[in-house]
Amino acid sequence: MTIRRPLVASVLSAVLLAACGADDAAAPVPLVSTTLAPTTTLAPTTTLAPTTTTTLAPTTTTTLAPTTTTTLAPTTTTTLAPTTTTTLAPTTTTTLAPTTTLAPTTTTTTTTTLAPTTLPEPVVAESYPAQSRYVAWPTEVWPRADLPAGSAEEVLALVDEALHDASRTYGAINAVAIVQAGNLLLADSHKGYDASTPHWSFSVAKSVTHAAVGLLVGDGRLDVDAPTGLAEWPADDPRSEITIDDLLRMQSGLEWNEVGGDAASIVVGEGNADASGYASAKPLAAEPASTFNYNTGNTAIVASLMADELGGGGALEAWLDDRLFGPLGITSVELELDGTGIWLGGTGANMSLEDFARFGLLYLRGGVWEDEGLLPEGWVDHARTPSASFAGYGAGWWLGEDALAAVGFLGQQISVVPEMDLIVVVLAAGGESGPLSDDLVAAMAGGG
Repeated sequence: MTIRRPLVASVLSAVLLAACGADDAAAPVPLVSTTLAPTTTLAPTTTLAPTTTTTLAPTTTTTLAPTTTTTLAPTTTTTLAPTTTTTLAPTTTTTLAPTTTLAPTTTTTTTTTLAPTTLPEPVVAESYPAQSRYVAWPTEVWPRADLPAGSAEEVLALVDEALHDASRTYGAINAVAIVQAGNLLLADSHKGYDASTPHWSFSVAKSVTHAAVGLLVGDGRLDVDAPTGLAEWPADDPRSEITIDDLLRMQSGLEWNEVGGDAASIVVGEGNADASGYASAKPLAAEPASTFNYNTGNTAIVASLMADELGGGGALEAWLDDRLFGPLGITSVELELDGTGIWLGGTGANMSLEDFARFGLLYLRGGVWEDEGLLPEGWVDHARTPSASFAGYGAGWWLGEDALAAVGFLGQQISVVPEMDLIVVVLAAGGESGPLSDDLVAAMAGGG
């Protein structure tokens, strides 16, 4: 069953961990006590010398000003500024496979990219690797196997460096999992994080939303290529031409400043009262399908459309349990909701390490689970087809030539590499998940 997790504590905890040193990174902790910490700085009352009093006043001003700026900047980047693409998230590298890099572009989250004159060809696997009949599906328990002999030493050294070495070279990495050929080869975590507990997903949730939409498409209840029919956008409103596909591909054309406050508003600000309403009220800044602009509000609108189709926020939660999480054996999920009781969609699908790996395996198997099609045929190809506005992004997933990735703020990443039948999951509290994922994929390739 999904569990509703207190939203503000989750997100604000992320900000705290991003501001703290990597060595103490762990699961979310309340921010309140840390926020109030500067009052300790102002506490000295035993010193009566006027010179001391004069010194403390400017010190307080100097300390609090940068602290406020430092905290809010990561919060803005929080939910949805991708971290695996050099062009879209400067903290990470883009390579998902040893010789594969994400499509280059000069776009950042605060700028836009005009659509190319010709549509890109779909980037799809010739065939998704099938689950061996000798390897059980991990619906109940993950089947285990050893790392390949040729790569084990290098992989273990990288994981130890990321999680246990005092230098924490890759920053605040919390947990790592590696799955190949359907077997869980490695699952390890930093001493401060229990890998069996839900870890924040941030924008990895956008990839989960893509899966949920696919189920409704397969049921004939949604048409991603038709206008949304959103009540806020009547027929004479140019926004009425926006499709669900445009929303999933971050090309709705809606005015949105992801790092300038809009994302933070729907997660912890006034926009959280009605995340979809906040996003749908934005005017058009560009023609739909013409411009890429990363927008967590887009996915909030999609989540509200699913809730409307299913009968409300509670009905959506129950349906996700029944149709997506339950069949995959995902039992740890916690959904974060807005003030209307509807899942945020673009963030807040928090899970344990092994449950994130289960979700990755669904896409590695082309939407098949327990030897049956859970997602509609071709739906994973839909995720992997480059968007007209930006070839480095598909529908809810970041793209490489031979790989795709679900990516979230502060270093959450599920890398799916069909040609290697491989999944690498990295969970973090401000770590460099892109470089670590790249290094692990390269190490696994070397041991093939």
